[in-house]
Parts: sequence; structure tokens; C-alpha cells
Amino acid sequence: MTDEAAFELVDGTGNVFRDLGDPDAELKQTKAILAADIISVLDESGFTVRKAGEATGFAAADFSRIRNANLGRFTIDRLMRMRTALFRAARSLAATPAGAAVTEPKRQPSGLGPIPRPIIVHKSYAQGSRSLLHLQRDWRLLFPDVFFFEVASTDPSARQSCLSRLLELHGDGGVHVVPNVGTLLRKEIDGLACAGPPSANLTQGLSLDAFFTQFDELYEDQGNAVSDTEADFDRDVDGLIERANMFGGRIRGASEGSTDQRKKAFREARGTVPEDPEFISDFFANFVCRSAIAPASATRLAEIARSGKLGPEWTIYRWVQVQLLYALEWLEKRGQLDPVKLTAKERENLQHDVIDIEYVILGVLQGALASRDKRMRAVFRTLRPDGVMLPPGPNS
Repeated sequence: MTDEAAFELVDGTGNVFRDLGDPDAELKQTKAILAADIISVLDESGFTVRKAGEATGFAAADFSRIRNANLGRFTIDRLMRMRTALFRAARSLAATPAGAAVTEPKRQPSGLGPIPRPIIVHKSYAQGSRSLLHLQRDWRLLFPDVFFFEVASTDPSARQSCLSRLLELHGDGGVHVVPNVGTLLRKEIDGLACAGPPSANLTQGLSLDAFFTQFDELYEDQGNAVSDTEADFDRDVDGLIERANMFGGRIRGASEGSTDQRKKAFREARGTVPEDPEFISDFFANFVCRSAIAPASATRLAEIARSGKLGPEWTIYRWVQVQLLYALEWLEKRGQLDPVKLTAKERENLQHDVIDIEYVILGVLQGALASRDKRMRAVFRTLRPDGVMLPPGPNS
């Protein structure tokens, strides 16, 4: 009889290749997930490898290799394009032989239980985690639009890591897309009312397959859409610089006196941003609403701010807070910011800040953020000491 005490149970990581010590574990896991999806579509649609080749333009021999788990010659991008093309072909059929419409293959859904709490997921957390499945058990994962822009525009290695995590969630309701902060701001500006948390503003009609389709088109279109988005963020940099300089002009002692006096001035300013609602409302009403790029409804928004109705639940309120905290770091290092004198590297860093600010605002509004970025974590804790910041645990 076998002595059970001689055996030690070890939890797997969710990636059998990593468990076996394979140095290409992430690559092989991603390929395996994509191949499994392709095989599922083949089986459910009734396509032979020959028919799949005719319908998609890919070689029948490639589909045969995938069925035989011979994936060595395939890149992630090629498997993604094959998967997207095959799903489109299957979906274009009027009906299956039984008369039911062809749908995308689904994995077994999670068991019933309490509704998971929503949390904003930053790219650093997705990229650095072994798997997001463990997170999905307790949390409803919310991915901002900017997350997909970052994945599409990042280097191939980082993109592969993120896609691998997303693919694991696919088919189990694990990917929820929330709009960027600009969309929530426009909702409040147009409606003159609070937009609500990100979880109440999910982008409808999107799925992970839709993202892959978009990514595929971005890839084939030589990144034109990515370039357009980068231009939007570059304009946001100019807005951040303008608001930083507005704020800098209001910090008494920030540009004069001894070093210790200046440090004290910035320390007090850092305390004012999270702790003084009247200051945030006043800054928005008397500076942001009077700027050259103020919205058309600025007068009415200023009235709302002065009435005391503009509070922490508003996107506008958190937008001001987060931008000012990020601006403080630049002001303390550089003083007033001159866009003309910024180096290319400084402007690039400011663009990274603009992107990170998106996540922080959404995380603060939601009250929960998963990120490994130290600066983002610090700003979140400052503004939401009651919120949940998931730590980058060793087994994440």
C-alpha cells in the first residue's frame, strides 16, 4: 500500500508549461489557448480543415497542424488572425444543421455565489501576474479602454503577457470594458449630473473577441488608430500642464523662500488636495471653468461646484484631485512648466502620467484598483484610504 505521507501536494500555477519549468511557458500557454479556441470553432461549426481553409484564406494544412497540436511554426499574431477569421466565417453561416445560430465557444462558467466586487485592472498588474483567474473568483475585473490601447501599442513581449492573461478569462464573463475618463466627464458635463462609478457605465457590446478583431485591424492598419489615440493623449498633456501651472500659482511659498519653506508649501498642498472639498470645488469653478479650453456648460458646472453639490462621487471632482497630485510632483521638481522648453523625454513622461491618471481616477471612483505601479498606488491610497488596493503578492 502506498504511503500517502510520502507525497506532497503542490498547487499548480494555472500554466502547465510553467509548472514543468519550460522557459517559454507564457508563449506556449497563449498558443495552446488560441489553438483550443480554433479547434472548438471547427468542432461546433462542422468545418473540415479543407472547408475552414476555403472560408478563411488560410491553408488547410495549418488547421490540420493545429488539430494535431503542432504549433511550433505559428506565431501568436498568426493564430489570432486565424481564430478571428474562422469565427467570422462560422458566424456568417445562417444556422447550424440543427437550426440554431453559431455562437462563440464558451468555457464552463463559474459557480454561483456572491456578486464579485468591481475592480479596475492596470496593465502592470495583468502583465506581471501569473494568472488573473484567481482574481476573478472574488472580483469583477474592469478594463478601461486605455488598457487595450496600451496592449496594442506596447512591445511584443509585454503584449504577449497581457493577451495570455486575457485569453484565460475569455468565455467566463471575466472581461468587462469601462469607458475612459473623458467619456464619463462628457456625461457629467452634458447632463450636469454625476455619472456614477465605472461599473455603472460598462461599454456595451464588447467582448474579448471584439478586442482581438480590433487588435488585428490595428495591426494590419499599421497602427493608425493607435497613432490617433497617442495624439489625443498628447493634447491631454497640454491640458495637464495648463492645470499644473494654474495650481502652482496658488501655492503660497512654492517659488520663494528657503528649500525647507518650499518643501513645507508643497507638503501643505498635498494635504489640501485630498482633505479640502471646498478647495477642489473652488479650483474647478474659478480656474478650470474659466480656462481657454473650458466646456460650453462651464458656467452651469461652476454653479454646481459653488453650491457644494460637486463631491467625491463625481468624475469631475476626482479628475481634479488626481491631476493636481500628479502636477505637484512636476511643480516641485521643475517649477512652472513651459511646454516649449520641455525635452522630448519629459513630454513622453508626461504622456505616461496622463495614461496612469486615467486608471487612478477610475480606481478611486470605483474604490478598488489592482496595480503594481508604486506612484499610482500612493495616489490611490491618498485619495481612497477606505478603498482596496490589491498588493502585488508573490503568487499573484
